[in-house]
Amino acid sequence: MIWNSRFVRILVGIVLLIVAAVVIAPAVTGYTSLDGTVNARLTIISAPIEGTVTATPPKVGLALPAGTELLGIRNDRVERTVEVQNEAELAAARERLDAIDKQRSQLAALHEELAARRDAYQLAIIRNLDHEIDIRRQRITTAQAQQQAAESDFARKQKLGTTGIVADVMVEQARAASIAAQNAGAIARAELERLNQQLDAARRGVFLGEGRNDVPYSQQRLDEVTIQLADLEYRERELKAKIEQLEMQHDEEHARNRTASFAIVRMPFEGVIWRRNVVEGSYVVTGNELVQALDCRDLFVDILVSEIDYDEIYPGREAQVRLIGRSETLPGTVASVRGSAAVVEEVVLAAKPPASRGRDARIRVNLPESALNTDYANFCQVGRSVQVRFRTRSLPAARWLRSLWFSIS
Repeated sequence: MIWNSRFVRILVGIVLLIVAAVVIAPAVTGYTSLDGTVNARLTIISAPIEGTVTATPPKVGLALPAGTELLGIRNDRVERTVEVQNEAELAAARERLDAIDKQRSQLAALHEELAARRDAYQLAIIRNLDHEIDIRRQRITTAQAQQQAAESDFARKQKLGTTGIVADVMVEQARAASIAAQNAGAIARAELERLNQQLDAARRGVFLGEGRNDVPYSQQRLDEVTIQLADLEYRERELKAKIEQLEMQHDEEHARNRTASFAIVRMPFEGVIWRRNVVEGSYVVTGNELVQALDCRDLFVDILVSEIDYDEIYPGREAQVRLIGRSETLPGTVASVRGSAAVVEEVVLAAKPPASRGRDARIRVNLPESALNTDYANFCQVGRSVQVRFRTRSLPAARWLRSLWFSIS
């Protein structure tokens, strides 16, 4: 028979060898993960304020660009007591500032009027003193003439008295008249000096004289008004600083109340609506979960590999990723390697990592930018099963023998 021929037996043996080689070759040239899952991270969008949702979020599976408005939250129960108090204090401070401005305007007008009165009074005093000085100068001239006449009369009568022509009484009267004329001149010169001193003082704004103050009443009132103006200026600066502080507090409180009374929630990035937990009219408090958004910008694969190959896999190592049902592969890079007992629960993952069935290392492989990142209609293929293959750098048999020798010893 043909089946018992030597050629057929050799051919069957060759075929069996080829099949065995094909089956053994993948294990010799590399190793493949037990299972894997395409994964991505979720972003939980929470309520920034408490209140009522004004619009239902977009439908699940809808791809949205960054900045798209998802919903609004309105809060009609915002406490505005502090803002109202700030407004009242600010209004009162502004009214006080207006009153100070009016009072300062009135005092400034009074200051100008008093200054005009003082200047008029000073001018009148100076003119009066100039007039009196002129009179004193004329009196001095008259006194000098009278003194010369008295001295001449005294000298003549004194000569006549020695001859007995003029009585001694008349000589004494002439002597007294000469002395009186001399004293009158001295008095006139002293009064002239006094008037000059008063004139110099008056020009400096100091008014000397019997029965007068050093300054007139208008000058005293002017000093009082100047002090009041300085006090008003200080109060005005203090009040302006307080108004500025109140305005700042009012703006901050108003902004806080505005933020607390209404908020718009927007899409933080370009992604897909994964889940929505509220509808229009729902009441939420701060921190309530509103929407879950799928972030397709950073896709990765979580796989399990026996811990026997742990040392052969390290961050940065290249891998080949194939989605189940596809023939083409994607290049990948190992992001992290964790042991079988490591706690890897992450609440922000869109897909559940594969469950370990023993001593399996957990490997995370980053995927490059590809069409998967924009396949929003299929949620970027998140949750799809994959296989990941690594090329071996040593013979599995050699590793097995070393492990066996360690176990025996």
